[in-house]
Amino acid sequence: MRYIFLPFFTGWVYPHTKVAATLVWGYTTGVMKAQRIALVVGGLILAGAVFWTVRTGSLWKNSSQSTVPASIVSTPISGEAKLNSPELKYGYVQASSTASAGVKPGVSVPSLNRPLVIPKSFSPEIALSAKKNIETLIDALKKNSENATLWGELGMERKGIEDYEGAKEAYAYALKLQPNNAIFADNLGVIYGDYLKDYPKAEHYFLLAIKLDPKTEYRYLRALEFYQYALKDIPKAKAILKQGLVAIPGDVSFTTLLETL
Repeated sequence: MRYIFLPFFTGWVYPHTKVAATLVWGYTTGVMKAQRIALVVGGLILAGAVFWTVRTGSLWKNSSQSTVPASIVSTPISGEAKLNSPELKYGYVQASSTASAGVKPGVSVPSLNRPLVIPKSFSPEIALSAKKNIETLIDALKKNSENATLWGELGMERKGIEDYEGAKEAYAYALKLQPNNAIFADNLGVIYGDYLKDYPKAEHYFLLAIKLDPKTEYRYLRALEFYQYALKDIPKAKAILKQGLVAIPGDVSFTTLLETL
């Protein structure tokens, strides 16, 4: 029996075993080569990333990130036009892209040392919040006094504590910095018309807001309210609605209001 098995082993099993061993060796060698290639490629990628980081800074760094301090934005008081411009991110104040544009020679910067007087009728919580908001804005303006958005917010906060002169100064300077900003013009109209009772200036700024932003319905309605209730001038109220219909043809609000005057 031993002599029968030996030819079988040497004639068939041994050659096939040798082939199988050769295949296993070839496969193992290929895997090892692939691993070495992967390690080399990975090392090159890692080295490149380190070199790029050293040259340009962190890969995750956002180059457009604002460095202007954040401020708390209050809810606009009733009658106040909200500062909704591309330069403002609610919750955070960012430097305007046109902050230094529009500054005219001879225009003085309003004093940032204006007294901060909170009405006694305010609750302690509201008074503290208003004080913090204004102080935050003043600190930011001391670092960047030509940021129109910051001045606009300061005007809103000053109005909120019934400092209408301070609000007027802030809004006026914001408009000097950005003379094409209809919101600043509109807010000046509110300050002059509703609080300082300087009607000629109020009318000037309401009409300026319309000139700067003629396609916004709200501008005409603000002027309408001023003519109808402050000046009690119905002909001018009708005229401003007709002007609105020229700029915004078919506006239902303008048509309906014209019928009621």
